[in-house]
Amino acid sequence: MGLDFSYLLYFERARMWNALQGVAKIAEIISPPTKIHFPDHELSIPLDSWISKEKEVHYDDPEFSFAIALYFEEDEDIEDYIFRLYRGVKDTYHSPPVYDEMGRVPIGYIYLAIYNNLPRCVSHKNPAENMVLFDFGTTGTRMSLLFDNSTSIRKTFVELLEKYIGVCGVFNREDGGGELFWLKGQGRSEYIGDAYMMPDEIEEYLE
Repeated sequence: MGLDFSYLLYFERARMWNALQGVAKIAEIISPPTKIHFPDHELSIPLDSWISKEKEVHYDDPEFSFAIALYFEEDEDIEDYIFRLYRGVKDTYHSPPVYDEMGRVPIGYIYLAIYNNLPRCVSHKNPAENMVLFDFGTTGTRMSLLFDNSTSIRKTFVELLEKYIGVCGVFNREDGGGELFWLKGQGRSEYIGDAYMMPDEIEEYLE
């Protein structure tokens, strides 16, 4: 089996929809959009919800899943990834990537799962019911290694956490542990034994 690395970004529940719209701003636009139903209004997100054939979900569903392509500034690792992926383009059905007006290149598909029903934290200092998890997964070994090596991809996820006041960011290397790279407004670089520990559990782990 191949590698399946992922970026795990935690946000307060109150910031969930702003963060999701922030993701949409750096993603390829999909039409028709996915509709998210609230009791008193509807939110349209130009992302492909592959878990729902009707492209409709409800705000309190335990999980939302999207298949997306995100735009990143090209660095050496992304350039190499694109070259290897498209070097045989004339002999395949693939089209070369279309850069946006800012010169960024789309990488996809990335599988985004948003978990809206997390387990309660052990310490209860920061109850899990007030947290949501954005899990950005890869399609296999090649993209996993790109996620691990690209400084541009890391920078983009840090910017999402900064702009939408994310609580925590962990890079999950699938071996049971992960790299904590963001915690409550500060960049970090520390190994944690369980990539899926909740943010307050991580704080206790590091004490």
